Amino acid sequence: MANHSDWERLARALRELHRALVVRARTDYLREQSVGADISPGELLRLLTSDPYFAWLRSLSELMVDIDAVGDRDDHEPLVQSGAIRAAVEDLIVPPGPSEAPSAFAERYWPYVQDDPHVAMAHGELKRALSSWPAPAKADRESLAKHRRAVRDRARERR
Repeated sequence: MANHSDWERLARALRELHRALVVRARTDYLREQSVGADISPGELLRLLTSDPYFAWLRSLSELMVDIDAVGDRDDHEPLVQSGAIRAAVEDLIVPPGPSEAPSAFAERYWPYVQDDPHVAMAHGELKRALSSWPAPAKADRESLAKHRRAVRDRARERR
């Protein structure tokens, strides 16, 4: 059973990973788009939510919102025990197999993990946070995606 500190640790690790990815993507955006020296916080929020350059990052943002919503529900324990919470996160952060086409997220994420120490450290902390969560019975890509859909559906159900 996941306790309150497990939920908090997972949420904190997801936020830190998101922050590190936003910082790196923002830096790359400024360089690639030849935009001025900086972007205001309001402009960055607009870019994160609507610019195609940042579309890959929205899957992590949506997952964070869904996990927070599930954690706020009284009936979240079946998802925890089935490994669905852990699987939903792993569906996003596990590298694609040799015969799998990488997702839009994976195409940007894995190069950042490999060459940005802040992203790599945040990835490691997220993996440590996940280690206290029950693992799904099956960890193949199809099963992980199925659990991700279950978390999304539960998060969006009305109370």
